[in-house]
Amino acid sequence: MVKIAIVGGAPSTQMMAPFDDEEWEIWVLGNQLQQYEGKCVTKVFEIHDDLSEHDPAYAKWVVNHNIPMIVSDKFPLKGQSVKFFDKNKSPLKLFSSSPAYMMAQAIMDGATTIAIYGVDMAIDNHEYFKQRADMYAWIGYAKGLGIEIVIPEASSLFKSKYDEGRDYNVSKGPFCEHELLKLAKMHTEQVAYYQKLVDSHDGARQVYERLAKVARSCENGIDVKTLTETVRIPDEH
Repeated sequence: MVKIAIVGGAPSTQMMAPFDDEEWEIWVLGNQLQQYEGKCVTKVFEIHDDLSEHDPAYAKWVVNHNIPMIVSDKFPLKGQSVKFFDKNKSPLKLFSSSPAYMMAQAIMDGATTIAIYGVDMAIDNHEYFKQRADMYAWIGYAKGLGIEIVIPEASSLFKSKYDEGRDYNVSKGPFCEHELLKLAKMHTEQVAYYQKLVDSHDGARQVYERLAKVARSCENGIDVKTLTETVRIPDEH
């Protein structure tokens, strides 16, 4: 039996992974390694091509942990423990998140059980609308292969409070997503309205400032033939 625990960065279930159980392989994200000091980690994933958001020493820092790694083909360092992810061998071509790569690798490695921790994909729009659907596809595909999938109860995966035919546009409290998005839209419209006013007044301000320079020039006996000439006139009185 090959039991693999995929661990993302969502704090709701991240630390529930079976770090102390030798029956499990523990796969984590490179940017989360600092969270697992003193815990057993068997594989690290860093599949991003662009590492510019990290410290320049990040790649070396991850490699120096001497834990087997799965990386993108543009990862800046190579070594015995660094292996490139082979998309051509993946059974599905759905790679919208790091956990998706981890699911693909686990399936290719012959996992009989895959547990998923630290993966919610429930907050920002990118995760919710782009990544979650692909993750569901991977989970369904794995189950179809007969792989046991373990998802902790605290995870938000495969949970919904919406029932078609009953809940459309129905408020479920003052802090539900639908009501808050309505408020956000209202403020967006207000910002756009006042921005137009600001732009209008700012344009008028620039015109009057330029005319003031013309007036100052005339008061000082300077013959100004074009508005362009006033650009060279200093603002100080």
